[in-house]
Amino acid sequence: MNQPLMEPATPVYYTPGHAKRKLLVVFYGIILLSFGMSQLWTPLRLLAFGQKVRGEATFVTKTKTGLPDLVLTDDAQILANVEARDRSYVFWNEFRFHTTDGRAVNVRAPVGSQLKPLYLLLDADGLPTTDLICYNQSQPEEVVFPMIISTWFAPGMLVVSGLACIVIGLVLFYWANKPIELPHIQTAAETLQAGEKAASN
Repeated sequence: MNQPLMEPATPVYYTPGHAKRKLLVVFYGIILLSFGMSQLWTPLRLLAFGQKVRGEATFVTKTKTGLPDLVLTDDAQILANVEARDRSYVFWNEFRFHTTDGRAVNVRAPVGSQLKPLYLLLDADGLPTTDLICYNQSQPEEVVFPMIISTWFAPGMLVVSGLACIVIGLVLFYWANKPIELPHIQTAAETLQAGEKAASN
């Protein structure tokens, strides 16, 4: 006896909605992107248009809130004052460079380090440690250390996160009010009928 043919399933559509909430994701991404770019603006400007020079590490300042600063002027002092566990101390590398007109400028690396400084004062060859510095010629105290990864990492992550939020938010907003056809899931009866049809063939 032939089984009655089942009518094709009616397509089911789903509309995600919540368009305004998805625009908030875009807005949040714009805020992250703007803040990240504001942090990158000075380093990028100095890298592109500033004067480049090698600065020489002159000493290290060890600081801790509530205690006087400790100035370390040679590597022996530095190694004797590194911290094994106490992360409340911060080591700051101090550098000196000369401008194109011969002026000596002392600057502190913008990023401190816990436990030990970023640089010792002498390199592996016993020569003074140097690092690339980009400075503003009209205001030499305004500097950036482009080789220190922390200069770029946090602002870069903000920019990437902001762009990701903007792209994701725009995609979600685009589909927010568009009906999406849901895949059809066969019922037990449909599965049985399909099996019987295959067997009869």
